[in-house]
Amino acid sequence: MIKDQELLACAHIIIETVPRLSRMMRKDLRLHSAGLFTEPQFRVMATLFRERTQCLSDLAELQGVSLPTMSKLVQGLETRGLVAREQDSHDRRRIVLALTPVGRSEYEALLRHTEEHMVDWIQDLTPAQCQEVIQVFIMLDDLFANVELSAASAE
Repeated sequence: MIKDQELLACAHIIIETVPRLSRMMRKDLRLHSAGLFTEPQFRVMATLFRERTQCLSDLAELQGVSLPTMSKLVQGLETRGLVAREQDSHDRRRIVLALTPVGRSEYEALLRHTEEHMVDWIQDLTPAQCQEVIQVFIMLDDLFANVELSAASAE
């Protein structure tokens, strides 16, 4: 029973904290991107930065949006020269999306600004607390990377 209470308390703090952090980062993005990026565009660019390439349908699934919505979002990034379509290096019939050098540079600049602001927000943490935060987020990332949602878990 105590384990269940501990798990419930853990779930509760995650549910409360993650949205608050997301809101702060969204607001910071709006304030400091000078209107260059919307949050969905930033997330797409972050995915392409991490993964190097992705097909349109995979991006739509990752972002939880329809294919036409993702197509419109990507088209806006393409028009601005931030994203380009290329042939997949493993399957020449498949088209993937990748950041252009300009897109990579713009993303990296915005990421640096976000990191600088995050440092301001967490500056009162001790080095030991920073290490704890790092370990917790690595643990959560590993844990949630292996979670597969099903209809049963959506109830």
